[in-house]
Amino acid sequence: METMGDRQDNGKVVLPEEWQAVAVTALLLAMPSIWPGPMGWTQGFIPIPISYYLVKHGTERANRLLTSAVLIGGIAAALVGSLPAFAFSCTMVPVGIIIGNSLRSETLPTITGLRATGLLLLLWVAFWSTYGTLTQTHPYQEMLAGMDKSLSSAGELYQSDTSLSLTDKENIQNTIQILRDFLREIAPALLAITAIATVWFNMLMGQWLINRSLPLRATWPPFSEWRLPEPLIWVVIISGIATILPVAETNTIGLNVLLASGALYFFQGIAVLAKLFAKWSVPRPMQAFLFAIAILQGAGFVVLAALGVADIWVNFGAPRSDKDPAVD
Repeated sequence: METMGDRQDNGKVVLPEEWQAVAVTALLLAMPSIWPGPMGWTQGFIPIPISYYLVKHGTERANRLLTSAVLIGGIAAALVGSLPAFAFSCTMVPVGIIIGNSLRSETLPTITGLRATGLLLLLWVAFWSTYGTLTQTHPYQEMLAGMDKSLSSAGELYQSDTSLSLTDKENIQNTIQILRDFLREIAPALLAITAIATVWFNMLMGQWLINRSLPLRATWPPFSEWRLPEPLIWVVIISGIATILPVAETNTIGLNVLLASGALYFFQGIAVLAKLFAKWSVPRPMQAFLFAIAILQGAGFVVLAALGVADIWVNFGAPRSDKDPAVD
């Protein structure tokens, strides 16, 4: 039971810890639906407090806090007429639960990431299918139309530039059309990459928060030691072959799977780079600078993905046990 002394600090009223947990989680759940423009980005942070409170308070207490937060967030979203947006925010909740349970049970982080990503994609598809059926809309087509509109706006901007010749304008218009067709073709991969990046970010932030606030409960190895399951390389190989086969439908499916699996190895490559930086004792400011260059360079995705694939066969310096930790 909280006492008045527990709720006051130097004369200032301090919310009980459980109230703080509910408030933080409810706020993150509700803000993207209440202020989708300026605060929509906060949706990507929803799993962090959920995983943290699961580790800190255990399943029963954390579930009670989460239920209260969802109810409060849902009421706030209903008051402003944004329940569909709130429902979409709630697709992030299971990601936090999976990450939190994994941190408590010592499940391998890469296995956790694959499970969370798969579930998140299924929830997104289920939400959009249900929402589209209820509203007689097609969210996926609307997303493609939005990309087309952005590219069309860019094309119109160049067409209005009087400093460009007619030939330049025609070349730019053709390039934009090629880009439009390509983006429509790889839209499923872009969706998968978004889910992968979201889960990866929340796993890293969740681990950092646990290591900093609850170090005695930290169970995951350092990020530099994260490794994807070796059989996953066959997904890359098969999708790569499908991409070059002379069949249009197979090419499209293969390209999307190759890009999505390549994103997994891209993040594996970042882990390998972190491993090498630690081995070479690179100062942290220099690490941040080199990471930025590697990630932001146009060829960085391919180079880091290749580095991640190479980690299957090359020992980059971190010790490897003969037997992996339990994955269940």
